[in-house]
Amino acid sequence: MKFNTKQSDLLKALIDVSKVVPTRTTLPILSCALFETNEDSLKIRSTDLEQTIIIKIKANILETGKVAVPINKMLEIVSALKNSNIEFSSSENEVEINSENGLYKIPNKDYSEYPDMPELHSTQKLTLTNMEFLNIINNTAYAVSKDDLKPALCGVYLNIEKNKATAVATDGHRLVKYEKQIETELEEQISIIIPVKFLNIVKNSLNTSGTININISENHIDLIQDEKYLLSRIIKETFPDFNSVIPEDNPIKTRVNSKKILESVKRVSIFSNKTTKQIQLSFSENELTVLTEDKESNSSGKEYIECDHKGENINTRYNSQYLSEAISHINTKEVDIYLSSSQTAAVFKPTEEEENSNHTALLMPLRSNNV
Repeated sequence: MKFNTKQSDLLKALIDVSKVVPTRTTLPILSCALFETNEDSLKIRSTDLEQTIIIKIKANILETGKVAVPINKMLEIVSALKNSNIEFSSSENEVEINSENGLYKIPNKDYSEYPDMPELHSTQKLTLTNMEFLNIINNTAYAVSKDDLKPALCGVYLNIEKNKATAVATDGHRLVKYEKQIETELEEQISIIIPVKFLNIVKNSLNTSGTININISENHIDLIQDEKYLLSRIIKETFPDFNSVIPEDNPIKTRVNSKKILESVKRVSIFSNKTTKQIQLSFSENELTVLTEDKESNSSGKEYIECDHKGENINTRYNSQYLSEAISHINTKEVDIYLSSSQTAAVFKPTEEEENSNHTALLMPLRSNNV
């Protein structure tokens, strides 16, 4: 294999494909990217066996072929080169990178060991605008569980029926449900759980304009964006019955300015326990008190915010990070908070809903007796 291309084009492709390369693996070949050339372009592929990225870039192909290259070393040297043309060639045991700075050699791997692409039998096709898909990701991915022992919670549940998309994520302590009308109307219903790692890769790849074509097969989801192909295995688990855990009749309601409560929580949480991040919200007529006390560091903070409160006075405690994320993703000037008791979930909803979307966040309280 032999080709030359721009340093900037190759660097951008290497950064993209490196996003799925596993940091630890029992298969050394997965620490490599597969380079493959045809008559007029270079394809670079990486995978962790769950997600796959293929990037196609323009190159002057001098000799076609395949080679598996250690991605981290390749990325390191290419990022350090000047933005000029570089020449890449491979032999049986090594690759050479030739630039105006100098000549560099890296041992390669046997490309025949590289995993094959899975066979896909596309059953459903979905077209979304880039902004529709980005909104789904931005409004749900933050609440996905990091616990690998609960695989169903390690992704975003996406259900699309006709022209309505419902996306849900939960980690057991919080839940977010985002519903939106989409431009495309489907004949068949789609229900899948998409791994959050894949969604974060997509998020960093999409422009805000244009449309995206998504293919969904029995075990995989894949999409093409410009010269980039993204593939992921679907999480084949049963997602929890989320509708049954969202209370519909909480009798206590508070309306508060989103910016004011976010700023207050940010300041007060500085004084909270660094492990629990616990703060207390005390709701009373026309006033919301945000407070915390950390007995380990002998520090405390307290602030008062105006609010419109209906119902009995109530004190409840939350993880300050989770609370901030729930309110900030509602993304309206004011937020409505619905409560039933200090030991049951609070529901956060926008007061100024977008014309074709609905956002609900649920947050479980902390049950510690200490502020």
